[in-house]
Amino acid sequence: MGISQTLRQRFDKFLYSPAYFVVLGSLSVLANVLGRELIAYSILIPLAICVCLFGRDLLPLMPVFACAYISPSAANNPGVNEKSIFSLSGGGIYLGILLAVLVGSLIYRLVKDPDFGGKKFLNQKRKLLSGMCVLGITYAISGLCSGHWAEYGWRNLLFAAIQFVAVAGLYWLFSGSVKWEQAPKAYVYWMGICVGYVLVAELLSIYLTKQIWVGGTIHREHIFTGWGNYNSMGALFAMMIPLPFYLAVKGRFTWFGLLSSFVFLAALLFTCSRVSMIMGAVIFVISYVFYLIHSRHAKGRIVIYAISALIPIVVLTVFWKEIQSLLGRMSDIGFESIAERSKGYAEGIKQFLKYPIFGGTFFPVNFKELYVWAQVDNFTALFPPRWHNTVIQLLATGGVVCLFGYIVHRVQTVKLFLKNPSGDKTFVALSILALLLASLLDCHFFNVGPVLLYSAMLAFTEFKLDK
Repeated sequence: MGISQTLRQRFDKFLYSPAYFVVLGSLSVLANVLGRELIAYSILIPLAICVCLFGRDLLPLMPVFACAYISPSAANNPGVNEKSIFSLSGGGIYLGILLAVLVGSLIYRLVKDPDFGGKKFLNQKRKLLSGMCVLGITYAISGLCSGHWAEYGWRNLLFAAIQFVAVAGLYWLFSGSVKWEQAPKAYVYWMGICVGYVLVAELLSIYLTKQIWVGGTIHREHIFTGWGNYNSMGALFAMMIPLPFYLAVKGRFTWFGLLSSFVFLAALLFTCSRVSMIMGAVIFVISYVFYLIHSRHAKGRIVIYAISALIPIVVLTVFWKEIQSLLGRMSDIGFESIAERSKGYAEGIKQFLKYPIFGGTFFPVNFKELYVWAQVDNFTALFPPRWHNTVIQLLATGGVVCLFGYIVHRVQTVKLFLKNPSGDKTFVALSILALLLASLLDCHFFNVGPVLLYSAMLAFTEFKLDK
């Protein structure tokens, strides 16, 4: 056996080992917590290039995308700092060169791979692709005939393209570039655990370095990082909560799976994201009940059940005053924002009623008071404020046409999970459900990061778990 073949086998073994997730997670923490993005990306992107050129297949790129998204530090948030490392003057040219090499390597592999490249990749049957394309088309024609294309046309098309790529890009890529018969069923779950613990480290760093809790008052506006704020972190935590339960149900790493879910739930509470806290707690309860019902060794794990049930009681007892203060403040904030949200919803419906067929574009055309977190003009010119509700967002953006496109896509995804139901699919379904529920009162389905994970998990479900 040649040395190159031996090295490839060792490389593949690393890519499918826990050590790989530790490396990716550590690089994300290095970037986000210590502000060393250039160092982290200088390792992360070449590692991804090596996966494209030498890996067994491209599945190990899945956690790369996830970790790369949650890596930027608060100081380099492109929506706040126009001279961040992502700007041309701050390091953008260097990162652009690395990404260009990565894209070239990816295209080369997709064209030349003897097992899945070329026509095999293009001809791969993808059940969800038609619905995704319908949704993407309705995004692209949103605002048609509204009279606002002169003002928002090219920006609307560009944002629509970003949304479509977020929904369909990773699904399309991984569905045809993975040797699914060799892929571990637990891979997507370990990816979720990796992302969850990176988020824990980032949130802990925020609490240690910023004045979040002062004199019994919570300043949740200080909970932000380079890729999002408290709501963004809360949504990802809610999505990660059910994934560790898979390990517990399958009987391996039971204690680690349960512990991880409790840790993610506790961390979610400290994001102070009201909607995600509620939806995450609901998803946790459903996941835990499913675990109790389907655990392979339920009778032999009474002690584990007792301890896991005791943990929240102990936490409530020890931190009762702090939790009481937190819930009280969250209630106050909730009442303060109800009027603001209701006004936004009403204006979104007005935009839909004015342009009922194709909507008025992703940009609010007559209402300029929607919350905008970014401060850089070039950023806000491309990323419009959202309506904080999936249905209202779709209707205001693209009217009944856009809502139809979403329904087509959603029907296909529901069929995917209801057909041939299995325990292997359940916790991915709950993760996606967490995103969709939170998006009923927030704008997460129109944020790039959560939807990238959503897209990747759909590919994994269709081609690995739906067998």
